[in-house]
Amino acid sequence: MKSNPFIKPSVEIKRRKNPQGEYSHLKTAELLDAVRESANSTYRADLDILLDIFLKRYDQRQQELDNLNRDLEARIKTEVNLGKVNQKRFEQQAKMAAMGEMMDAVAHQWKQPLNALSMMSDMLRYDFESELVDKAYIDEMTNDTQIQIEHMITTLNEFRNFFRPRETKESFGIKRCVQSVMLLVNDEFLINNISIHVDSDKEIIIHGIENEFKHLVLNIINNAKDAFNERDTKQRDIFITFNKEDDFVHVDIQDTAGGIPLNVINDIFKPEVTTKEVGKGTGIGLYMSMQIAQKLGGSLSVKNINSGACFSLQIPL
Repeated sequence: MKSNPFIKPSVEIKRRKNPQGEYSHLKTAELLDAVRESANSTYRADLDILLDIFLKRYDQRQQELDNLNRDLEARIKTEVNLGKVNQKRFEQQAKMAAMGEMMDAVAHQWKQPLNALSMMSDMLRYDFESELVDKAYIDEMTNDTQIQIEHMITTLNEFRNFFRPRETKESFGIKRCVQSVMLLVNDEFLINNISIHVDSDKEIIIHGIENEFKHLVLNIINNAKDAFNERDTKQRDIFITFNKEDDFVHVDIQDTAGGIPLNVINDIFKPEVTTKEVGKGTGIGLYMSMQIAQKLGGSLSVKNINSGACFSLQIPL
C-alpha cells in the first residue's frame, strides 16, 4: 500500500539543552574559559548567555563587596568611637588619681607651715606675757609669718595651675617645669626619705602643653615613690637628667627602686597594666604619660638599669 503523499511524515523535535542551566554551575574561572572558547569559535550561539551569567555573577559579587565595605566602615566607626570613649575614661581616671595624689602632696606641703604658724602664735602669746615683745620682735614675727603664708599660697597656686585645663601649646623650660613639680611633692618625698637629683645646669626650651609635661614627670616619680615603699628600699634616689643631642631633647628619669618585673616591662605603657597589688593601682598613669609623649611628637621608653628603672623621653626640637 502506497503512502498518502498528502500526509507529511512525523518529525521528532529535539529539545535543545538549556545553556543557562548547563553553564550556571561553572566556577568563575571555568566560566571565563567558556566565554573565551565561545568567542573564538565559529559557533557563538551561547556567547550572550555566557556573558549574561558572568555579568550577573559580577554584579552579585560587587553587591556583596559593597555590603561588606559598608559593614566594615560601620564597624570601624564604632571601634573608633569606642576608642575615643575609652580614651576619655582613661584620661578621667588618670586625672582623678593624680588629683588624689596631689591633694596628699598639698597636705604635706601645708603641714609644715601650719605647724610653724601655730608655734609662732604660741611663742607670741608667751613672749607677750613675759613682756619680751617690742617693735623689732613684731617686725621679725610678721616677716616669718609672711614667709610661711607665701609658701602656702605658692603651693596652692601651683596646685591650681597644675589642674587648670590648657589646650594651647606654648614654649616652656624643662628645668623650671621640673622644679615646679618638685615644689609640690618636696615635703612628701622628704617624709618618704626620697632624694630627687636634677642634673642639668642649662635650661632647655620645648614647645607643648606645660601642664601635660608636669603630669608626665609626676606620674613617673610617683611610680618610683610607690615602688620604694612597696619594696622597703633603703637607698632612695631619683635622678632627672636632660640634654640636647642632634635634633632631639632627651629626658631621663632613673630611680633605685629595683626595676620593673620582666613579665610586665613590655606592657607597662598599656592601659590598666600595673605592677602594684590589686586595689592599689589603676595602671593609667604610665599609659597617659605615653599619650603625652606622643602629643609632644616624641616617644617614651623604659628599661631596667643598675638598681632601678630608667624612663627615657625623646622629643624632637
